[in-house]
Amino acid sequence: MTMPWWQYFGAHRAPFARQIAVEHWFPAAPLVECRARIAAVVEDPGVLVLTGESGVGKSTALRAALHPLNPTHYEVCYLAVGEGWTPYTFYQALALALHVPLPTRILPLEQAIRDALWTSATQQGRRPVLVLDEAHWLTVPLFNTLRRLLNFAMDTTAPFALILAGHTELRQKLALRPLEAMRQRVTLAYHLRPFTRDETAAYLQHHLQQVGVDRPVFTDAAIAAGHEWAQGLPRRLNRWAQACLLAAYGAQQPLVDERMVAVAQAELQWADPN
Repeated sequence: MTMPWWQYFGAHRAPFARQIAVEHWFPAAPLVECRARIAAVVEDPGVLVLTGESGVGKSTALRAALHPLNPTHYEVCYLAVGEGWTPYTFYQALALALHVPLPTRILPLEQAIRDALWTSATQQGRRPVLVLDEAHWLTVPLFNTLRRLLNFAMDTTAPFALILAGHTELRQKLALRPLEAMRQRVTLAYHLRPFTRDETAAYLQHHLQQVGVDRPVFTDAAIAAGHEWAQGLPRRLNRWAQACLLAAYGAQQPLVDERMVAVAQAELQWADPN
């Protein structure tokens, strides 16, 4: 039986997989800083606006911060915002996540959700943590819906934490004058930057070590090329690294050098020309 390609490099499983276990995440400075801010807004409920380019690691940071939360004390509700969402669509999705019955009219639905959030936080001892991913799709009516949802006890308490994660345009939207009231409710805002060249090199080494590879695989020139191609974005870097390793395996080369990089990037160019 032919061995899996990753065993050629001494790995016990495929490196740079799409879903990386939380315990194997790479503690780069921007991810650590981001995780700290997520933890802060969860412990002292508020609103966090988390932005960054697609593929920069927002979802990884969220998983790293939220996965360890004890479900006895926290109720994490993750929703991916749809481009055509209306306030009623949002309430429906949130009601399903909270296991709330679905009234047919929006006002009773809103009240049922408010009651569920309040009950969870004050009577059941489970603080709700609402995560809205792809939040750059939120419209002015949806932002205003969120602002109303955050208003409890005459605006004196916050029974749940709200995390809005999205592309850079999310910040641009919140800067609009009609959203000034919502922007004033933002407790923390963090923009997750891409990796530096040194962080890219450390990232590649870290994830090879996680699968048992304890020797250099990428040359310095290859790493520099990978950083430029991926633009410091972990998602793109994962795809680039796997393509390079497969090219080296096909050529039976133990090192990924500039020649292997050229082969891999020619293949990647077809699927991702940017």
